[in-house]
Amino acid sequence: MSIHLHKEMENLNRAALEMCAHVEQNARDAARAFLERDENLTRKVIAADRHVDRMETDLAENCLKTLALYQPVAGDLRFIFSLSKISGILERIGDLAENLARKGKSLSRLDPVAVPKELTDMAERARAMLKDGIDSFVDRDAAKARGVIKADGAVNEGKRLVRKAGEAGIMEKPVLCPQWLIVIAASRNVERMADMAANIAAEVVYSVEGKMMRHGFDCE
Repeated sequence: MSIHLHKEMENLNRAALEMCAHVEQNARDAARAFLERDENLTRKVIAADRHVDRMETDLAENCLKTLALYQPVAGDLRFIFSLSKISGILERIGDLAENLARKGKSLSRLDPVAVPKELTDMAERARAMLKDGIDSFVDRDAAKARGVIKADGAVNEGKRLVRKAGEAGIMEKPVLCPQWLIVIAASRNVERMADMAANIAAEVVYSVEGKMMRHGFDCE
């Protein structure tokens, strides 16, 4: 690897880690904003997402410039390619976090309903998946990345249980239908965040081992 390419890859990695930190914090704040109906925290999440959008644009452009200028090969090429994709995934997580926080704001203006424990559990699992996915990227740890991918199933099951609870709540008291629809939609946001964390992990596996991951399985 040339000295110039090495320096550029260090810069890309530094920018990616900064973006990871912002997105992880925003996802955590969004879950709190929803569960606690905290409008101040919602405003913070919305403002932070604008910054994440700018970071994603800069990182993606710099990845393309590095590919064009230095034409890296093998592991370096995989790293930059994966990094470009990860930046887009992180931006999407930021969007989902903003959507989740806004749903909490909408819910706060209606008569309260008890949020199912399964949704709280989902949010915690998704947060842990995102943290582990980011850690696997930082540590270049494909084994940890595979653990993130496997954890996605529990979040999917949580979404099913939240929907079931919502349907039961609507049947019992139809006047609360708007609230329950928001809760069900929030569970979809959380489930998608977990999916995005698994996608980050899949990119880590590809970057480290050169193996493509599809639906949680290695592809030859």
